[in-house]
Amino acid sequence: MFRVLTLASLLICAILLAGCQDGTEPSAPGAKTGDNKPQLTRAETAMLEEAAHGNTAAVKGWLEKGVDVNMRGADKNTPIMEAAFAGHLETVKLLLDHGADLSAKKNDGETVSSLGAAHKDIMDLFKNVSALVEAGTRGDVKGAQDLIAKGTPVNGRDEYGRSALMEASWNGKTEIVKLLLEKGANPNVKNKLGGTPLMWAASYGQAEIVQLLLAKGADASLKDNSGATAAGWATKNKRTELATLLLAAEKR
Repeated sequence: MFRVLTLASLLICAILLAGCQDGTEPSAPGAKTGDNKPQLTRAETAMLEEAAHGNTAAVKGWLEKGVDVNMRGADKNTPIMEAAFAGHLETVKLLLDHGADLSAKKNDGETVSSLGAAHKDIMDLFKNVSALVEAGTRGDVKGAQDLIAKGTPVNGRDEYGRSALMEASWNGKTEIVKLLLEKGANPNVKNKLGGTPLMWAASYGQAEIVQLLLAKGADASLKDNSGATAAGWATKNKRTELATLLLAAEKR
């Protein structure tokens, strides 16, 4: 009997040891599983698929329903990467005008530009977006007008994540800010740090531009990634009058 019990005990130990060696541990609540790839919603999956197929109307529909233009797929691919790779110019334009980020990278290091490199019309569009951002920086109204007339999306962000309105706002280029807003530039566009044109204008004391942005619907209550509002940035940079104005705008 003792021998049978001993053999049984050895068998149980072997099973337990094998279980310990397989490296598995109980999952804790909220713990990530697998290879930490994002769990996509049905809408996000559809957005990527429609962008890849160049179904511009469907992509617009998903954007209007609130799907993030810069959402990431399993390989950190974005809708504009899919559209650019497949050569769908109109879909790329739509995504750019909704703030698609040209600075995004996939897990393998591919960028929007590298994925779209085989399509000259798309590469020309990306160059025009960068040129529009530079025009905003310099205050080149004529240059910006020409680029917009060519169909360059006014909300396009370049390979550094900058938009023309963002650059014009903090550089104090009032006339080009007026032009961009008239042409439909989004006053609440954000950069990678969550900053908006209003925050940048407030930080640099661009009072007239702050007023222009507010008049066109800039949201003073928005916060950047650090939790600061435009009023907070004005206060930090000792722009007292602007801070007072923006605090009042937050309450409207």
